[in-house]
Amino acid sequence: MGFRKGAWATVWDVNPKTDSITSCRIAISRKNKQTGEYEQEFSGYVSFIGTGTAQKAASLKVKDRIKLDEVDVKTHYDAAKKTTYYNFNVYSFDTPEGNGSGGGNGLDRSITHVDDGELDEEWNDPF
Repeated sequence: MGFRKGAWATVWDVNPKTDSITSCRIAISRKNKQTGEYEQEFSGYVSFIGTGTAQKAASLKVKDRIKLDEVDVKTHYDAAKKTTYYNFNVYSFDTPEGNGSGGGNGLDRSITHVDDGELDEEWNDPF
């Protein structure tokens, strides 16, 4: 499944950066039907962008599960360093109601979206 809309991910680290950006390390795996083992398809730091989304992500805990909704990948090539930087961005996501405090089943349907503010073109996630 990889990093895409609808993918379920596990949160492994949470780092609030600003009011509108939270960086989290997530991993996405799928079960190999032939071996029965889980194989990692994506692992890395992603930026949760937008005031509501960043605040919601800042409240996540290690091992929480999230379902990605609006996502994007952007690249930036630094000619001086001859390096391409990949920025994985999440603009909205769902959480099972059982994550964190409280219980319940199903998804939290209060999806948050990016606000009017956009990142500067020169901003690169250092992760």
